[in-house]
Amino acid sequence: MKTLLALLVACLALQAQNPRLAASPHPVRNDVAQPGREIATIRYFRIKKGTFEVFLRTSQEDIWPFFDKMGARVIGMWKVFDPAGGEAPKRENKDYDEVYLTMRYASIEHWKATRDGAQLAGNGPDWERCQKGLALRQSLTLATNVIFLERAMATNGPFYMPWLKENYEPRP
Repeated sequence: MKTLLALLVACLALQAQNPRLAASPHPVRNDVAQPGREIATIRYFRIKKGTFEVFLRTSQEDIWPFFDKMGARVIGMWKVFDPAGGEAPKRENKDYDEVYLTMRYASIEHWKATRDGAQLAGNGPDWERCQKGLALRQSLTLATNVIFLERAMATNGPFYMPWLKENYEPRP
């Protein structure tokens, strides 16, 4: 929860420092894909009991499309559950749901760049929708943390194309 909250606070602080991000469109043209050592992340969420479907839907519809635009790749999101009649020890908690989200990034620099999505992919309607989705997910989150993994990955990897630091003027 602290990590996601810190991300939202950082986004708001960035907007306060750079009013053009909130006040006017910030179009972005990307450079060529940058080589790097691919990483995966596993983010753990402890969320309010019974809210997984809303949590998943806002991720799929509001957040993930913008992360796709930034070149990150979602591997999947899973809710912890108890298999009926299984041999596995009881895992599901009665007070909250547990969720895991796994993503792929072209490099640690790519992951860092996605923390400021407006700089990487612009601040259009898809960015605004992502911000609303992140806020909704945050309101359902009781705790969260992330771990980073590196080494062998499949060949259909993510890509990182950093933005070109250019200014654009509207056409008359």
